[in-house]
Amino acid sequence: MYSQQTQAGENSMMHERRTRRRITFKRPIRITTSSGDKVSLMCVDFSMEGIGFLSTAPRDIGDILHVSLNIGNNGRTHILDALGEVVHRRYIDKKFYVGMRFYKET
Repeated sequence: MYSQQTQAGENSMMHERRTRRRITFKRPIRITTSSGDKVSLMCVDFSMEGIGFLSTAPRDIGDILHVSLNIGNNGRTHILDALGEVVHRRYIDKKFYVGMRFYKET
């Protein structure tokens, strides 16, 4: 059984792993899997390091995905195309919340 102190420590550790602020960002996205499957989903949150999205199909930790989404504001279009890795997954409200970290360009 976890104590409140242990839970607070774990939450702090999880929080400290993020170096960029994550914002609520509900927009449609398109992911392409490594096998070439294309799926339209809904983005939930966004940071400069990654995104969180909802999926009815589970995505495995370590899956490599290509994502495309419009990050433009005020009616402008600015398409972000990024490659990244699934680093987090949890089941909520009959869907999977999936966290994906973008790969850095070299």
